[in-house]
Amino acid sequence: MFPLLLLGVGPVVAAGAGGDGSAATVQHAVSFTVQNVNNSKIACEADGQTYTVRGHITGPQEALENPSSVTLFLHGLSYGEFFTNYNAQPDYNFAQKQAAAGNVTVTIDRLGYDSSDKPAGMGICFGSRADIAHQIVDQLRGGQYGMGDGTRSIPAFDQVVIAGHSVGGIIAQATAYSFGNVDGLMVLSYSDTTVSPAAMQAMQTATAECQAGGGPSEGGAPGYVYFGAATPEQFIMAHFFTDNADPAVIETTASMRNLDPCGDIMSYMGAVDANKANVASITVPTLVLIGGDDAIYPIQAEDQAALLTGVQDLTSVTIPATGHAVTLHNTKDEFSNEVSTWLNDRNFGSSQMGQMPVGGADTGVSGAAGTEGTDRSSAVLFGVAGLALLTAAAVHILRRRTTN
Repeated sequence: MFPLLLLGVGPVVAAGAGGDGSAATVQHAVSFTVQNVNNSKIACEADGQTYTVRGHITGPQEALENPSSVTLFLHGLSYGEFFTNYNAQPDYNFAQKQAAAGNVTVTIDRLGYDSSDKPAGMGICFGSRADIAHQIVDQLRGGQYGMGDGTRSIPAFDQVVIAGHSVGGIIAQATAYSFGNVDGLMVLSYSDTTVSPAAMQAMQTATAECQAGGGPSEGGAPGYVYFGAATPEQFIMAHFFTDNADPAVIETTASMRNLDPCGDIMSYMGAVDANKANVASITVPTLVLIGGDDAIYPIQAEDQAALLTGVQDLTSVTIPATGHAVTLHNTKDEFSNEVSTWLNDRNFGSSQMGQMPVGGADTGVSGAAGTEGTDRSSAVLFGVAGLALLTAAAVHILRRRTTN
């Protein structure tokens, strides 16, 4: 289900690149060889087999030639890489917007989705997904993955941020607290404490279907079901605030929805419990962001952020008039700007290459990083030790978007 993704092995040069190539942004196919094992703190069973996870790396050419930081994005149920690498309309491609802002992103199809391998649905679970994410993070650090046609130098990154949308947030948090090998964390459109009654009913229905064996995946692997998305209408109701989204984007996205592995469905409640028991141990800088009209996790961002008591540099953002699919609403640029600003403020981005452009071909950006309608408060405490050596003792940032 990925006719709109750029799956060629050659580089894709984004529109808006400088004529001399100095400002070029590129996209290469990438692949990661992973072991489907579970050494995380989420207890569940995996099949132990070797698989390939596929996706793309997108960023400025200069940032790939001189690598520093990268963000790995994990999609949620029903989605695929298309959530952050969306090519139905260029104005909605989050990865390319980030590249235009100077940032490098890796977007993948998780195991069982679109271009990646598809194990039996009960052979994978949230614990092994966290382990796989941990393996990918290590491969990004070591430059030990496949890229393009294999003739290019593979970037090895000093800093890796992990971002998870929806249940990808379960995986991202579990990677952080189980393995401790990430430098930053984004939890997007997810809550460990609050799920809508409709979403819980969808989980019960999917659980019953999985207990009955589920059905075949797109590639024929057994044990796959739709989570609350058996029809396009169900998917749209759960994922879009339709008053503030393009009908063409809504319709196209609904047609791209995916079946989900039963192992994810069956391990969901245990994964949530493990998160509740362990997220307080996370200490890396964290961004929690959610749409103010999310029909699956109807909370404010600070509600999830409140669980992350070990994080000193903590940012929460609630974007109004936005549903679960935060990259695919009319507020898409606000979302992208919030992410790029957060990355650059913590030296996770490539800010030396320029900020989010004002206008520009195919970027979909009409202004600089948005701050309008955002009530920001921050408290910073610094200690001075030795010969004027400045050490950050504590940083806590809390941001909440309150108006349009």
